[in-house]
Amino acid sequence: MGAAKNWVRGHDTILYYSGGGEVLFHKQYEEYEESYLSNFKHQDEKGKYWLRSGKKRYLGKGYNLSDTWIDIPSMQTQSVSRSEGTGYPTQKPLKLYKRMIAASSNPDDIVLDPFAGCATTCVAAEQLGRRWIGIDIREEAEAVTFDRLEREVSANMAWNDIVRVLMDAPERTDDGEPAAPELFLESPKPKERRISVPEAREALAKRDGLRCRGCGYVPPYLDFMHVDHKKPRKLKGKESLSNFALLCEPCNRKKSYKLTLRELQAARIAEGRMNMDWWESEEKWE
Repeated sequence: MGAAKNWVRGHDTILYYSGGGEVLFHKQYEEYEESYLSNFKHQDEKGKYWLRSGKKRYLGKGYNLSDTWIDIPSMQTQSVSRSEGTGYPTQKPLKLYKRMIAASSNPDDIVLDPFAGCATTCVAAEQLGRRWIGIDIREEAEAVTFDRLEREVSANMAWNDIVRVLMDAPERTDDGEPAAPELFLESPKPKERRISVPEAREALAKRDGLRCRGCGYVPPYLDFMHVDHKKPRKLKGKESLSNFALLCEPCNRKKSYKLTLRELQAARIAEGRMNMDWWESEEKWE
């Protein structure tokens, strides 16, 4: 970031706006490694310093951030997925949101997220001492928000610590058309109608129940789940509902295109991540 009071502009994937005047911006830094910090063994009124060639080199705030934040592990990282993961398909790491909120607001400011989803913004704002407003059309989002606040902020948080405003969703004026193009699963026959991913989710949940077939996880709601092949296409798996299964995001990622569903289940058992109560009562199937 250098001395500039804005983000490095090598990539323009962060948009920020101001209601007028100068944009509020607190420069952010990447933490030093322990091996570097160990050199600063002295301290005076100006702070810690490293005595090198007879000259004092004072400890700074951290490394200047580059335009790619490789220091923030993605949700695909196992440790992040286990500690923060909710199964929400578009969830982002908490550290990412905390960095942006810390850079663009002051303590006690109000942070608004009109699409709160799995509450990452709410948790980040709470941890940083900001007030916040989270909005989501899904009823399940409220329970996810309180669950994360209790786990990641304070186990003593109570429902009456937060003002809840429940409103009916606005009436749609687009005749129910999707806001974005639908994704479709391929069809084995050109003349056969392709089935959309939401349709596949509904059909699989009705057939197999709302549960990840890889580890037995039960999601808060259906949109958390991914649709994947029980037998990968590279192993000549069929492109039909009979060869599809619902998987949570971590299982879908682990299975990739390499494992069959049975191999994924065996891996989850070996890792201790299988819901054994479900597994022992489950009718095994290919």
